[in-house]
Amino acid sequence: MRELHQLEQQPDAVRLAGWLSRNSIRVRVEQEDGRWVIWLVDDAQKETATGLLQQFLSDPQAAQITAAELEGRKLLKQQDAPEARMNTAASRRLKQRWSGVWYYTFPATAILIGLSILVVAVTTDWRSSFQEGGLFMPTCNDPQSRLLSKLFIQTPPEEYTAIELLLVDPFRPNPLGVLRRGEIWRFVTPIFLHFGVLHILFNMQWMWGLGRWIEFTRGTSRYVLLVLITAVISNLAQLYWSGPGFGGMSGVVFGLIGYAWMKGRTAPEDGIGLPQDQVVYSIFFLLICMSGALGPIANAAHLGGFLTGIVLGLRKKLWRQVRGG
Repeated sequence: MRELHQLEQQPDAVRLAGWLSRNSIRVRVEQEDGRWVIWLVDDAQKETATGLLQQFLSDPQAAQITAAELEGRKLLKQQDAPEARMNTAASRRLKQRWSGVWYYTFPATAILIGLSILVVAVTTDWRSSFQEGGLFMPTCNDPQSRLLSKLFIQTPPEEYTAIELLLVDPFRPNPLGVLRRGEIWRFVTPIFLHFGVLHILFNMQWMWGLGRWIEFTRGTSRYVLLVLITAVISNLAQLYWSGPGFGGMSGVVFGLIGYAWMKGRTAPEDGIGLPQDQVVYSIFFLLICMSGALGPIANAAHLGGFLTGIVLGLRKKLWRQVRGG
């Protein structure tokens, strides 16, 4: 559900609602702060609804539009029925979502950014880090931090006893061992580890820009599921590529980039997409990282996240093709 348009006068809102309803567009009409707001119920109808809206705005008194006024009045009466009034709570939540306040609009993105900053704050040896200074100042480097050891995808070597080290190679990928220990959070929590100021600034900039928009457009529950799936797959990819000593939100960021790219190409009605130059820049940066020119980087996490995002962004189109076939 999204706001389609606002009008000053009720008769205009009634005509527009009737015009849209006559063309099989599902809408709701509500009065807010002296204005009449037309809400589009189904995001998939956005493109068609926008075209009909432009026709209305170009000539609100056109014969075919005024003829639809009766349908608009019927719509308002249906909304006043008892069963329709039961939806007031859902309507209120929708208004809150459009308010722009972070805990209504993008709570998950705000929490992800907040947790990333908090982890850096409490797991960094700031005394030694400040000696290096600058954007390349190391973070998440406090060897005494108990939290730090709990966030890697596998238990660090220093957490093993001498006997355990004889039986287990801590650098060997062992996701089943993580499951046996009941530490399933480890498949996700490496995304909160960042090993430099520039590292976290880059990732949080993308989360603030792209993450907020995807969460607002697709809803918090879908967004959280997207982040979790991308995080787990990208972390496992990096684990099997280079071992457990890695971290960062980059895999999720590239997942969001791939998701937004495919959504824009295959389902633009969902309201998500990326400019072509941004896509080219992202792929170019991914290739530069893989070349080794920027030093040791979690390239498998980047690529794994990117491909996961592409697949999830294509999911609707692939499902339609399967059903159609």
